[in-house]
Amino acid sequence: MSTSHLTAGVDRRGFLKVSSTAAAALSLGFFLPEKGMAATAERVNAWIEIQADETIIIRYARTEMGQGSRTSAPMLVADELEADWKRVRVEYATAHENLRQKRVYGDMAAVGSRTIRNSQEYLRKAGATAREMLIAAAAQQWGVPASECVAALGVVTHTPSKRKLSYGKLAAEAAKLEPPKEVKLKDPKDWKLSLIHI
Repeated sequence: MSTSHLTAGVDRRGFLKVSSTAAAALSLGFFLPEKGMAATAERVNAWIEIQADETIIIRYARTEMGQGSRTSAPMLVADELEADWKRVRVEYATAHENLRQKRVYGDMAAVGSRTIRNSQEYLRKAGATAREMLIAAAAQQWGVPASECVAALGVVTHTPSKRKLSYGKLAAEAAKLEPPKEVKLKDPKDWKLSLIHI
C-alpha cells in the first residue's frame, strides 16, 4: 500500500500541525480529560492547585535531567503544606504561565544541579503559605482562632473539638484569602517527606 493512500486528504501543513501538537502533549505530559469530565480545582497560589477530589497538583518549574529534582522540589512544597504525598500529582509549569504571572517561577533553568539550592526557600514558603491559608479558612468556618487548628496529611483539625475539614473542602475559601506576609518554616529535622538536608 502506498503512503500517498495513507495520507490522502491530509496536506503537509495539517499533518505538521497535528503531529507537533501530539508530540508536545506527550512530551509535556498533558492530561486531556474525557468529554463531560470536569474537575473542580482551586489554585491556592502559583505552585499549588487543590482539586475537589483531594488531589493536590504541585507545579515543577525546572527540567528533570535525571537528578531527581522533579521529585525532591515538589516534596519541599508538600512537606511545608502538610500534604498527603499519596494525593500529590506533579505537573510542569509552562513558560507561558511564567510570563503571564510576572515570572513567578523564576528563571526556570536547571543548571549545575542547583535546583534545590536555588529554589528551596521559595518552594518551602509556597507550601507554608498555602498551609496557613487553609488553616485560616477552616478557622473562619468554625469561628475559632487559627492557633487552635493544625494541618496534617491534607486535613485541618480543630484541636479542642476534633472537628476536621479536608483541603479539598477548604481550597475555594482559602484561595480568596490574603496570603500571610510572613510564615514560619519547619525545622528540617521535622520534615516528613523531604530527604534533602540543607
